[in-house]
Amino acid sequence: MRTPPVLRRKGVKEALKRFVEQVSKLPQVEAVLLVQGDEGWEIWTIIEDWDDAVVDAVIEQEGELVDDFLAQGQDNLAPGFHIITRQGYPLEDFLSPTVRILFRRG
Repeated sequence: MRTPPVLRRKGVKEALKRFVEQVSKLPQVEAVLLVQGDEGWEIWTIIEDWDDAVVDAVIEQEGELVDDFLAQGQDNLAPGFHIITRQGYPLEDFLSPTVRILFRRG
């Protein structure tokens, strides 16, 4: 898969790396995906089941990522965020050739 254009923008890879490092510390987070959506790029954080504490922690990190972009003067760069519960479906059901896996729990 070719590198998505958004990853070529200054500071984006580093900011995403920090985001992934933080959310991957949560054992309930199974994957983080970069997706080209209808209205721009999106970050999907995949968890098995809804857990308020986990969702709150992920949302906090999403805010940190937006703050990173704002600090870089790139307020137009913020992605759409989605927290998706797998609910027993295989992770592969969420993958396609246009999805880039940023993190996948072994």
